[in-house]
Amino acid sequence: MLLFSTDIDGTIYDGPRSAAIFSDFWKSTTEDRLLVYNTGRSLNDTRLLIEEVDLPKPDFLICGVGTTIHDCAAGRTLDEYRMRIGVDWNFDVVHEVVSAQTAARPQPDDCQNANKCSWFWENAAPSVIDAVVAEIEQRGVKAQAVYSSNVDLDILPVRANKGNAVRWLAEHLGIGLGDVVVAGDSGNDSRMYGIEGVKGIVVANAEAALVDAVREHGPYFASSACAEGVVEGLRNLRADVFPQVS
Repeated sequence: MLLFSTDIDGTIYDGPRSAAIFSDFWKSTTEDRLLVYNTGRSLNDTRLLIEEVDLPKPDFLICGVGTTIHDCAAGRTLDEYRMRIGVDWNFDVVHEVVSAQTAARPQPDDCQNANKCSWFWENAAPSVIDAVVAEIEQRGVKAQAVYSSNVDLDILPVRANKGNAVRWLAEHLGIGLGDVVVAGDSGNDSRMYGIEGVKGIVVANAEAALVDAVREHGPYFASSACAEGVVEGLRNLRADVFPQVS
């Protein structure tokens, strides 16, 4: 059984053409495989996007930068994961600490959830972000920062991120990590590539921050952008499931 965990925006989707390319490809095989969308979008926003564009229906949704896992077939969010990552976490404390930074602006309410405190903060220095996380931890909250696109700052429970979510899901489903493939294009995808045994695809349009962060893990660097790069990577990494087209 293959578990494919992919980011959406900039990875398999940047408009109707890329969505159609990935959808046609995914539907071209009936081999055992599970599709997981692993996105920074909220659960509701992700559902709306899938309804509006030609993307294949996933088996699971990992949303909010690894803070929510939704079983699409069962129609339920996995509370056991939410409770696991919520230990030693306090949204209100995190919000209070980051609010003191005058350069940080809170993202809209639909970008927040109980385990995700999100901000717009342009050109934030790594040392400043580290200092904010240290202050949060001094208040008794175990947190981590995920910074992407040089503007989007997500403060999450220390147990939550895109990588930890896909690892937990694979173990929950009894799928070996050697049968997991991940794909992404931005900094908040980087944690997916560091899971031992997992194979990774980096699309040609990926941010430099992602390329630099995951190079040591030896992912497949696609020569094509977005959905075409994902298709290229899957055919090279898992030819047993997705044979090359002659």
